[in-house]
Amino acid sequence: MRSGAVCAGADFGRADAGFVRADRRFDRCAGAVYLVMRTVIVRLLYPVVAVAILGVDAVFASEALVALYNRGNEHYRAGDFDAAISAYERVIAQGLNNGEVYYNLGNAYFKNAQLGRAILSYERALNLMPGDRDVLANLQFANAQKIDRENEDEVNILTRILQAIFAFFTLNALAVMVCVFVFLIGGVAVCWIFVPVRRLLWGGLLVVFVGGLLGSAAMLAFKAHQHSIPKAIILVDEAIGRSGPGPDFLQVFALHEGTKVEIERVEGGWLLVRLRSGLGGWIEARALERI
Repeated sequence: MRSGAVCAGADFGRADAGFVRADRRFDRCAGAVYLVMRTVIVRLLYPVVAVAILGVDAVFASEALVALYNRGNEHYRAGDFDAAISAYERVIAQGLNNGEVYYNLGNAYFKNAQLGRAILSYERALNLMPGDRDVLANLQFANAQKIDRENEDEVNILTRILQAIFAFFTLNALAVMVCVFVFLIGGVAVCWIFVPVRRLLWGGLLVVFVGGLLGSAAMLAFKAHQHSIPKAIILVDEAIGRSGPGPDFLQVFALHEGTKVEIERVEGGWLLVRLRSGLGGWIEARALERI
């Protein structure tokens, strides 16, 4: 009995030692994964995230461009909207592709009674700052001033939530999310191999991270497809849509300043455009500008 008890005790001691060794392996593995992830995030992903959120040009903007941008703000506050527009346009022309600049440019155009260019600038700002409340509010207000009104399809609350989530992320941010999930899955896979006693935990995390990867990758693919479709804003008071690429073709519709269209084809100086409703026609290229 005693020998059995001793053996049982010895077996228990060995099993306990095994758990201790496993815990130590877990600590070492977790520590190694933490160091790797910290290095990846700080050394590699942090600059990428900064660029994804702010834009590469905003991160590396020169002092001269910042000064020019500030002068534009001063002109705007003084009510000199022509000078403000000129300053903002010069900032953009020198390579600063930043949502804040486009937002302020849109405000200046709107104050200057140039509705089409105001909406164009707000749309460009929204591409760079998805989900920004100020941009969305001003764009909605500007769209309310248009002559052309397209009927919005009724959507349920769940669809609206999903649309809001989708609109919140930029292409760059989604690409960063995909990379982060790949690194997380790799770290969990390492722990799954070397720390078998915690496989339930690693399995749960693996399912979560794989789901996150698939979701972010799907959003990235869909958003990339959406961005691949060129869109434009009508800038003239009235643009005639025709059945073919020329002034002699039958008039199909008339669009007015600020209307948003999708570009399907280019032929000479004419563009085949389509409205959200599905109606399409050919419009002179000079009547609109791409977002």
